[in-house]
Amino acid sequence: MDFLLFRDIYACILLSRVKCGGILSAPTGNISSPNFPGLYPYNIHCSWLIVVPEGSSVLLTFHHFELEYHASCAYDYIKIYNGISEDEGNLLGTFCGDTTPPQFTSSWNVMSIIFHSDRHVAHRGFSAGYRKDVCGGVLTGLSGIISSPGYPQEYSNNADCSWIIHVSNTSVVTLVFLDFQLEDNEGCNFDFVALFDGPTVTHRYLGKYCGADKPPNIVTTSNQLLVVFKSDFNIGRQGFKAYYYSGECQQVLSAVSGNFSSPHFPNIYPNNINCHWSINLEAGYRIKLFFPIMDLEDRNSLSDECDYDSVAVYDGDSQTDGLLGHWCGREQPPSLISKGNKLLVVLSTDRNEAHRGFTANYLGGSLVIQICATFGSFFSPTHHSH
Repeated sequence: MDFLLFRDIYACILLSRVKCGGILSAPTGNISSPNFPGLYPYNIHCSWLIVVPEGSSVLLTFHHFELEYHASCAYDYIKIYNGISEDEGNLLGTFCGDTTPPQFTSSWNVMSIIFHSDRHVAHRGFSAGYRKDVCGGVLTGLSGIISSPGYPQEYSNNADCSWIIHVSNTSVVTLVFLDFQLEDNEGCNFDFVALFDGPTVTHRYLGKYCGADKPPNIVTTSNQLLVVFKSDFNIGRQGFKAYYYSGECQQVLSAVSGNFSSPHFPNIYPNNINCHWSINLEAGYRIKLFFPIMDLEDRNSLSDECDYDSVAVYDGDSQTDGLLGHWCGREQPPSLISKGNKLLVVLSTDRNEAHRGFTANYLGGSLVIQICATFGSFFSPTHHSH
């Protein structure tokens, strides 16, 4: 018998005896590749679904990692999902080789791990541990949401939570508070949120906040931000909710014309993101914006609203400015013209069903003229009105 054929048949026999994966619901636990610390089998596909109580998140930490290497992890790999693995929009990362993945924190109470090996080259594999995290963790997505324990219910006394937001090396982090209701006192010594421009409290101090006034938008100088929330032994409030965005999920566009697209386009966008594109031109300019491609999750069939994934455009530089439109599904937005020199485009996605996303083009100028039947009226970037 041909050796390669014999090896593949033998591998199939072994595979039929290998059990791996499953549903894990304990508050803490461990997973590892089959046979660890021995060599893992060929041709194996394992799937773990970790489910912890509602209101908690999953913190995953790798203790050992040694898989076959490939530049795009096409052979043996681990995939980590922020939720169920059937939705690629939940993918947090794909890993192989011998570089240990970072810690991961899910944004809700479910996390999935997939381990796959091909029929060539086996290594020792991996071991990892997980635990239920009521608050805090390490957030590595392009965008995400953090909130006080139990939000919007009253947070608990004696809470001590720390979130490290760690994005790609070429990015900075922007943090925006949507709601902020903490016990108030001079000096913020009782209940407070403290922010640091890096992963530890030894990094540059960005501020300490309490009471009912929302903190200003925070922009780091590095690719990491530490958020600390502490409460004392009495008097709770509703707490806070904030979102962050980074990398290709935040852009400030100042050229007279340009284009941009949803993260990962033409592949599907991630779930659980809130991305901002700010078009800021010189005073005296106006902006024309159009969307050649729009492919998002459809409207809610019950409410007929864009309740799931949507693109919104605001006539200014913040979400408090006038809303020009709100779209989802494959709706084709009309060409939009700003009243001033700024537009804000916001992509919001939920935790289910991702699509390709969108592409957008814009052009700035100070006078509307008719020059092209294809695009209709748009601005001449060089012609100025008097």
